[in-house]
Amino acid sequence: MDTIKEDLEMGDAPDRELRLEDVLTQVEQCIAQLEDPQISLEDSFRFYEEGIRKLKICNEKVDQIEKKMLMLNENGELEEF
Repeated sequence: MDTIKEDLEMGDAPDRELRLEDVLTQVEQCIAQLEDPQISLEDSFRFYEEGIRKLKICNEKVDQIEKKMLMLNENGELEEF
């Protein structure tokens, strides 16, 4: 459990460099911590806040991916949208 807490306490910079799947895994770890009936109220708030922060990073990554996706225009050529 200490390893998960240490991973979740890392700053923004490493999270932004991680793959989307890795950040989603960290969100799942936050959820698992919140589901622990033995968790303190303070830790609950901390994990909730951390999960929300990581979800925002996920949203940014999804936005970046969407912008890089290509779609066919009516001439059959690929273009970014």
